[in-house]
Amino acid sequence: MANGLVIHVIAGLGKHTEVLSSDRIRIGSHPSCELRLPSSEVPDDAVILELARANGHYRVKSYDSTLGITHNGEAIVSNSRLNDGDEIRVGSYNVMLTFFSVGGLAPVAAGARPDTHVAPFIEHAALESSATARRDDAKVFLREFTRELVREISVTTKLITFAIALALVGGMLYIGFAMYRELQTSRRIIDEQNRQLREMRENVAQTSGQINQLSEKNDEFVKSLSFAPTTWTKYHRGVCLVSGIYYFVERGTGRPLRYPEQTTTEGDSTQSTDDPTQLTPEGKGPIYEREFVGTGFYVGGEFILTNKHVAQPWLADEGILKLNTVVVAQPRLRKIMAFFPDAPQPVPLKFKTASQQEDLAVCTFDQKDLPAGVPFLPLDKGADDSVGVGKAVVLMGYPNGPDRILALLTDAERMSVTARYGSSIESLLNYLSQAKRIQPLTTQGHITDLDSNSRLIVYDATTATGGSGSPLFGQSGRVIGVNFEVFTENTASNHAVPIRYAITLLQRAGWQAPDTSESNQNDNSNTNQPGTRAGVASANTAR
Repeated sequence: MANGLVIHVIAGLGKHTEVLSSDRIRIGSHPSCELRLPSSEVPDDAVILELARANGHYRVKSYDSTLGITHNGEAIVSNSRLNDGDEIRVGSYNVMLTFFSVGGLAPVAAGARPDTHVAPFIEHAALESSATARRDDAKVFLREFTRELVREISVTTKLITFAIALALVGGMLYIGFAMYRELQTSRRIIDEQNRQLREMRENVAQTSGQINQLSEKNDEFVKSLSFAPTTWTKYHRGVCLVSGIYYFVERGTGRPLRYPEQTTTEGDSTQSTDDPTQLTPEGKGPIYEREFVGTGFYVGGEFILTNKHVAQPWLADEGILKLNTVVVAQPRLRKIMAFFPDAPQPVPLKFKTASQQEDLAVCTFDQKDLPAGVPFLPLDKGADDSVGVGKAVVLMGYPNGPDRILALLTDAERMSVTARYGSSIESLLNYLSQAKRIQPLTTQGHITDLDSNSRLIVYDATTATGGSGSPLFGQSGRVIGVNFEVFTENTASNHAVPIRYAITLLQRAGWQAPDTSESNQNDNSNTNQPGTRAGVASANTAR
């Protein structure tokens, strides 16, 4: 019968022992756990193991199946019984738990108390003393002796004796009164010193509080100065430039819309017109295609998060209205690619799903195509604490698409690249990718407003067309929103979708939140971890 558990804990270099007697024992880093483990050794705010007492024994009630927990070297099983000396290890974390049961105390058996024995001579003496009158004779003798002694003492002796007694009593009273006065004085001095000490402590506490406030403000100031550089260093390689091509087909037949005809002048092929109303499925020219650019970011596993109007660019294409005046057209996505910084080859993407209400979309890719060293961007599940008017934010994306990247080149190189690849965004981006010129732009600002339903984050970090799908980082260092709209009339009114809506969409798509511990992010950044619309390019020019 187990009345409790003795648990020996080894977490990293620390060792300690806990004795728990609850019917349910939760183990982890969450504040509600009976056995708290350091958050540096296990995931933040997690309950990794729960034990329950049943029929006098502790058994495994539940556990976090994502952590690879083992029981005596084998995979842990629900409802398995814990015996003395059993060991539980937590996956790749340096945590080991050893269990020993605490048994009940043995009942105290009530027995007959032994009889009390008195020595015979003590009993005999007691009886004899109670039966004799010698005690009264002694009293009478003592009384008469005292009377005779008093009669024999002279009056002078009595007076002297009385005076001496009076002096002694007076001296004792004087000494006692003096000690009392001295004690009162000492108490007043002690009380005054205690009062002064309390005032000094209050002053020290006030001064300490002011110092702490100054320290916090200084830390916030230093953190704000390093916010953008730190965020760029850790996560810029996980922010990709998204580009692709889409075309239109006739509804019902599925035939692609084409230019009416194609003319050739000195070896160069050109379309006879750029008017969308001239496009028909019977055209003799090439298929009418549209190129687009935007921003996305890697969130772990095989998932890329971006805007819906980036993954489905025709949603922001006003030209489709002109097409539908001549022929009922339907858009089709021919290809969509992700260009990561420092990666020479783009990653082919597949559209997975999009939100019905928010401007969010999820794309996937083949895990083997992900370039080495690409970190996933952590999503702030508790973003409500990081979202507030005045809070600092950092935006990272590709505003103005390849035009901004070309602007960083020298005039000669820009003219050469534009002349050679300027007719096709895809060709231009392939060149810039191989030249490792693709790098996201990072800007810092503050949250300027929030709507009443908390469905919109308004901020003033600078961005532009092409920055759609950019991650918005909060002061926690995690993504709190996804940029989707630029308000051109006021640069302090750029808009982002709160990240909680993106998390819901990702989970519906099969995404599992990866481990966001610092060690995993640094040492294992590329592992398989379970308004005006911006981002659309028209023809060969990024909008």
